[in-house]
Amino acid sequence: MAGTLREKAEMGVNRLVLGIIFLILFGVVGGIVALLFSLPLTGDVEDLGVGLLTLGDDPLTGFGLIIFWAFSTLIIAGIALFIAGKKKLLVPFKRVEKDADIPKGVTVVTAIVLGGIISFLLFLVNRLLNIFGQDLSATDIQVIGQALLDGDFTTLFVGLIFAVIVGTIVIFVADRARDVKEITDKAGINKF
Repeated sequence: MAGTLREKAEMGVNRLVLGIIFLILFGVVGGIVALLFSLPLTGDVEDLGVGLLTLGDDPLTGFGLIIFWAFSTLIIAGIALFIAGKKKLLVPFKRVEKDADIPKGVTVVTAIVLGGIISFLLFLVNRLLNIFGQDLSATDIQVIGQALLDGDFTTLFVGLIFAVIVGTIVIFVADRARDVKEITDKAGINKF
């Protein structure tokens, strides 16, 4: 029992580290995109919803929001696949990690599907954490850092829980890349 409890604790620490790495990388890339395009890169599935709702009133803006959401999901998927592929190098407890099963040649459609799944799951987690009065997202690594500096232990605790959940989501979804690629191949939408 102690071995499994220890392994679960080590896995939890690994997910925390991977979640923080994801949040940092997404924050950096999001900052660069915001500087280049003057648009915040949220990766939030709400952007897709707003884009779909706006299509009827303002097709250009609606289509632009949908394209921007798809672009952000590509970034999310790219970071997730990178972290999943290198997770044994990035985590402190290597013995509890399995090798990632990431296929070669992941297509744009597969990456958008993977990023969309991660985006949706992060949206759900953010809504769940709103119970604690915190509004975190994939771009809020600075909120966690500021909470540490300010001694705001509630925000820090919720932020660390968020990071563990993000790490778990990223690794879980990225490890299913082969399955998603097979599904998109069978559906015939992987030709792009």
